[in-house]
Amino acid sequence: MSAGAAAGAAGRTLLPASVLLMALELLVLAMPAAAGSGFRCRPGSRPVLFNFGDSNSDTGGMAAARGWHLTRPEGRAFFPRPTGRFCDGRLTIDFLCESLNISYLSPFLKALGSNYTSGANFASAGAATQPRDVPFALHIQVQEFLYFRDRSLELIDQGLSGPIDAQGFQNALYMIDIGQNDVNARLSNLPYDQVVAKFPPILAEIKDAVQTLYSNGSRNFWIHGTGALGCLPQKLAIPRKNDSDLDQYGCLKTYNRAAVAFNAALSSLCDQLSAQMKDATIVYTDLFPIKYDLVANHTKYGEQTKICSLSFPTVYSHTESDNSETLGHSLD
Repeated sequence: MSAGAAAGAAGRTLLPASVLLMALELLVLAMPAAAGSGFRCRPGSRPVLFNFGDSNSDTGGMAAARGWHLTRPEGRAFFPRPTGRFCDGRLTIDFLCESLNISYLSPFLKALGSNYTSGANFASAGAATQPRDVPFALHIQVQEFLYFRDRSLELIDQGLSGPIDAQGFQNALYMIDIGQNDVNARLSNLPYDQVVAKFPPILAEIKDAVQTLYSNGSRNFWIHGTGALGCLPQKLAIPRKNDSDLDQYGCLKTYNRAAVAFNAALSSLCDQLSAQMKDATIVYTDLFPIKYDLVANHTKYGEQTKICSLSFPTVYSHTESDNSETLGHSLD
């Protein structure tokens, strides 16, 4: 199953966030495994999630790895303190955990106070797909997961308590939200056509991640496309000769064209993987129309895009980073 559960490439239907979350709840809680496997979720079993990505879903991994002590406004809208998230409150993954009545995902790299009984988060702010062997690229995140899985099963085999058993890993939902930093990096120094020409190696890394997880027993995948890159205040703040590249909503057309093209290619990849992995479920979600709508119809949400110092703003749709704030994540 590809993008039918959410917003896809051009011509696909955009469903409300509540419908998407309902579909994912069914995927995690009640979906029979693929034909031929004979496996079904155990009645009353706890949902398990594993996440791979960048700052859009980092719940504290990079802060733990680098020893960073983030300051407000991070976390101000909900927790109400910095938690390692590059957001003023909750991320999309947090809303999903709430909808499934499970604890927020703990970062794999957070040594103290973590709870891995509902899964683990390998996402790290600034992560990309390339180069693949540097911390914390997607390939490295997948290797971290394999270590986590092997160690968990090893503990159980020794008669000790492991956070997740073999069926838990097989039943889990594997989420991948990455590629934004790859695309942004190329847009910073290449023209549009050359940026698009660089997509295949990025997609190859995502494909390799899915195939590696699949070969190790993973069967349920939720893959995110990128958002409206041309509407990010950080990009709009870059000096430019004139405003000819701005659209009617004040977003950079070239950046958004690249985001749409990347998502179309990622959607096609998900279709290919679905065709190859007959016993897997792959849900693709295009975040571009969701986040672009937040800008185009900002008055409907009572928000506005502002570029401002982190010390003084009173209205947040974005900070100076590449990450949307709580409202944007709640609409995903």
